[in-house]
Formats: sequence, C-alpha cells, structure tokens
Amino acid sequence: MRNLKLTRSVFALAAATLAAAAVGSAMAAVTVYDNGFGSRAEFKEIIKSGGGKRCDRSWRKKGKSMRAAVKRSPTTCSFRPPVQGDTELPNHSVTVAGKILKRTDKGLRGGAFVELTVRAGGGGVGYTLRVFPQKQRFELRRGPSGGGFPVRGTSNAISRINERNQLRVIASGAVVRALVNGKEVARVDDTNPAQVSGRKIRFAVGSQKQKSGSVAATVKKVAVAVP
Repeated sequence: MRNLKLTRSVFALAAATLAAAAVGSAMAAVTVYDNGFGSRAEFKEIIKSGGGKRCDRSWRKKGKSMRAAVKRSPTTCSFRPPVQGDTELPNHSVTVAGKILKRTDKGLRGGAFVELTVRAGGGGVGYTLRVFPQKQRFELRRGPSGGGFPVRGTSNAISRINERNQLRVIASGAVVRALVNGKEVARVDDTNPAQVSGRKIRFAVGSQKQKSGSVAATVKKVAVAVP
C-alpha cells in the first residue's frame, strides 16, 4: 500500500490511523483526509493552486461549502487539499462533490466544468476527470498524453446545472477508474504509468468557452483515501 504525505501536523493522527488500518486490512479503502467545509478553518485548509486573479473563492457558512467563481473565461480555477503522495505512483481514491450554479452566465454553461486530478504534477501531469453538467459529458485525460487516453463520452449519471455531481478518481497501480455519482464511466489500464509522475491532488472548476461572463460553482466535499 502506498501512503499519503500529510502536509500539516494537525493530520498526524490520521497518518497513525492509516498505518494501523493497513495492518488490519490491505483491501480496505482508508480515508486519510475528509473536508466537508463545516467551518472556516476547514475552508482555509484548501490551497489555491491555479487561475490567479481570474478566480475568486469564499466560504459559505449557511451552505457549508466553498464557493468558487471564474471571473474571466477560458480559465481553470484549481485547488489542492493539504495531502499528497509520498512515493512514486501513489495509490489514490479521491472524491469531490461540486455543482455548477444556475447563476453561471447562459453562454458559458455548455463549457463549464468540474474536474478532479490525481497524481498531479507540473506541466499538466496527472489523470484528470472533467465533467460538463450542461451536456452530461465527461472526459478522462492523461498528462502527458498516452495510449488509451483520452476517454470521452456522455452519461445519464451526470447531473445537470445547479445539481451536485460527485466525481471520484481511483488510481491503483496502472489502473485508472473514473466514477460520477457512483457510476463508473471510464476505466483504463495505463501501459506506461511511470510517465504520470506527479504526487499531488487537485480539483477545479472552469470554463472552456471564450465568452464574457462568469462561472459560479460550489464544492461541498473533498475526501482522500488509500484504496
């Protein structure tokens, strides 16, 4: 089993729990990080990692969520939880629940997305699941590009605008699985997983369209487990 590096001392207990659980059951998925945005402190644990001044975020106390806004398109506003792999090819099972809000400008809705990346690194390295709610479309991409990727399609499992979608990506050895709202939409056996050398986890909201206006979204939950 490949462990995750907990980047803040407050998560030391989680690391100990992970080690103990690994002894007891090699097959179980062990949660090492879980953020439901129930407090401002939990909101502040999330690190902004891309998008610059084109992106804004805030904590929604009433909704217990993180609100993210893309102020200029096309832009990807990305964020990281405070955990990452501590070995090469870390095994990750990551879940993010996000929603593209109806206040998103109509001209941008078709290109608005929520995405999740595991084994993320610089230069676009990683396995990325991107979901477009308006058209119930998905993409599973690999950076750098490689055999079997990208996988594109549509699925009725994908909820539309103003409805929450739960994205989950599982990378275990060479096998990469993508699930939306519990349904597997893609599975690829990477013939050269060593090329995907990142160790971080990222999630994002954004828009592909070159149009004026803004994209509004909320993220309700981020969870990281070791499969």
